[in-house]
Amino acid sequence: MKIEEVINEKPYLRSPLEFYGKIKNLTEQCKKDKEMLNLDSDTALIDIVLKNFSLVFQIPYESVLFLKDEILKSGKNPVKEPHSLWTLQVQGEEISKEEAERMLFILSKPFFVFLRKEGEQASFMDTGKCPVCGTDSSLAMITENNEKIMICPLCGHRGSFFRIGCPYCFNKDSTRIEILLDDEEIRAELCLECNTYIKSFKEDHYMKYRDPFLIDLVSLPLDIVVQKRGYIRRSPNIIGLRTIA
Repeated sequence: MKIEEVINEKPYLRSPLEFYGKIKNLTEQCKKDKEMLNLDSDTALIDIVLKNFSLVFQIPYESVLFLKDEILKSGKNPVKEPHSLWTLQVQGEEISKEEAERMLFILSKPFFVFLRKEGEQASFMDTGKCPVCGTDSSLAMITENNEKIMICPLCGHRGSFFRIGCPYCFNKDSTRIEILLDDEEIRAELCLECNTYIKSFKEDHYMKYRDPFLIDLVSLPLDIVVQKRGYIRRSPNIIGLRTIA
């Protein structure tokens, strides 16, 4: 399904879905520009991301250009370490701390995707974290063969993990993992050992939506129910939210 179709079906999710549409557009355009222009300069990649951020979010380029100076002055290199963008000190009277954090998260997304190599097979088995960018993941797909595939919310890498098990504390005792289902039977797997959770969905859901991050967003009400019970989501969703009010 396209995002617009999901919005028509679930209008109460219009705001996060439209926001996701912009982030997806930004990421795809940056990836396309990188491949088309065959860029290998870190500074040129920073320019590409800022330019597309300006276009997608309709912000004058002159208003975001200061970020390039801030990045270069800080000595941080988001091309090699996308996480470093999150701690960039952005000062300005017209932007709140929360807005700055959200903006830096969005800007980091294309850099995470740049790290991923198509066809890479590395699993999440060793650490429970994404083997490409080191990020925790709270989203998984259960295949027709009953295998669990973890999906990184930042770089998008997919890799296998234990069918029954918590990727945070590695609890594999099925009696200590509780399952909750929403109306579409998207699951929340609650670890009773470390009080965290991930969400998982069957391949049937993927065939319907064709986008795991869209499935994560249409099941936001499930996050709310689980978090009200006191469980913690360790990794952000595709729009940067861990805590769902």
